Amino acid sequence: MSEGTFIVADDHPLVRDGLKLMIQQRRPGTRFLEAGDAQSLAHLLKSPQGARLALVDLNMPGMERGAKLHELSHMAPGIPIIAVSAMTSPDIVRRTIDIPSVRAFVPKSSGAEQVLLAINTALRGGKLAPELPANRPASEDAQLSPRMQEIRALIRQGHSNKRIASILHLSEGTVKNYVSEIFRVLNVTNRTQAAQYGDDLP
Repeated sequence: MSEGTFIVADDHPLVRDGLKLMIQQRRPGTRFLEAGDAQSLAHLLKSPQGARLALVDLNMPGMERGAKLHELSHMAPGIPIIAVSAMTSPDIVRRTIDIPSVRAFVPKSSGAEQVLLAINTALRGGKLAPELPANRPASEDAQLSPRMQEIRALIRQGHSNKRIASILHLSEGTVKNYVSEIFRVLNVTNRTQAAQYGDDLP
C-alpha cells in the first residue's frame, strides 16, 4: 500500500538519498519529489502533486539560512514541513518552529528514530522541537532588528554587500548602512568579527 508522496529538499544528493532510504525502510511504497535549492522547492510547493509532507534543509541555496522558509510555507500551507538543519541555535529553532506549517525541527545530528518520530508527529498534526537550554542568556541577535539579523546571517555565509543587496532586493547603500549599524550594536569593527560574535552555531 502506498504511503503517499514526500518532498525531500536538500542540496546534497547523498543526504536526500539517505533520507529516502531511511523513510522507505519504515514506510514502504512512499514516493518522493526532490529539490536541491529554494527555487526548485518553490516550484514543487506551487504544484505539490499530492505531497503529504516536506523535509526541508534550512541552509540549501536560496534559503537565506532559513529566513526564506516563512515565505515558502505560504505556497502550500496545507503541507506539513519538517525543518532539517545543522544550524541549531535557539533563535533559529524558535523562529522556524513558530511558522504554522512547520511541524518539527530535526537537527542533522539526529538519528533515524528522531527523523521518523518527526514524520509521524507532523502527519498527526503535532509539533516537535528539540529541547532548548533553560537558562541560556539572550542571544546577541535579540539586539538586532529582523532585517539586521538577516543581513548578519548572509555576512556569516561570506556574501558581499552587493550580493546581499541582490538577495534581499535592497540597494547596496542601504545594506552598507545596515552593516554599519550591526557593527555598532555588536561593538565590532569588521565583518569577520560580526560573523563570529557570540557564535554558537556548529
